[in-house]
Amino acid sequence: MVGIPVFMYHKVSPNRGRKAEKLRVTPKKFDWQMRYLFANGYRTISTAQLVDFCQGKGSLPKRRIIISFDDGYEDNFTQAFPILKKYGFRAIIFLVTDYIGSDSCWDEKGPEQLLNWAEIEEMSQAGMEFGSHSHTHRLLPSLPKEEIRLEVERSKSVLESKLGEPIEFFSYPWGKLNEEVKEIVEGCGYRGAFSTLPGKNRMGEDSFALRRILIRGYDTTFHFLLNLKLGRSRI
Repeated sequence: MVGIPVFMYHKVSPNRGRKAEKLRVTPKKFDWQMRYLFANGYRTISTAQLVDFCQGKGSLPKRRIIISFDDGYEDNFTQAFPILKKYGFRAIIFLVTDYIGSDSCWDEKGPEQLLNWAEIEEMSQAGMEFGSHSHTHRLLPSLPKEEIRLEVERSKSVLESKLGEPIEFFSYPWGKLNEEVKEIVEGCGYRGAFSTLPGKNRMGEDSFALRRILIRGYDTTFHFLLNLKLGRSRI
């Protein structure tokens, strides 16, 4: 059965020290990865196409993929965006709406600059998709029901107001979810939501626990190829 991989990135920028970082892929490595995908016949699809496929509403050709980014770092615009355009690829970027134009206070190794509205608008006009990553990047399962709803609703409202288009997809902060969180996200009008559960998405997949494959900064070429083939980087 055909499975659709959704690659999950965070930062695309040079390493800050000698060691590679888990959530930071260098521009050189990102370019190689996109070039490999393109040369081997992979093409990006929209999140709507993925959800339709999972719900049995249509088939997809082989070698279709989604590129996603969590948090909305500014390097998604300065580094990743030109590379994506070079290969004709689209991506979806999940934004934390209360911190747009600010920095990522949740980063364990120190805050980093996030996208601003002008950069988001330019990327949107070029065909990049945007989704919600909540309003303030809080751990949703730990919150009272009404606070979860506010996080999910407010981010959707802000993005729709600014971008002038429906925001239909959500990415759970820290990848953490439970049944209550899923129900609230669906109830707020989203069509689907992405987890950090590994693997490829197949027909019948839960649209509110869609799988993604984390691309780590220290992964080797072998790990990348395993991710692409198996939906995980370990045999």
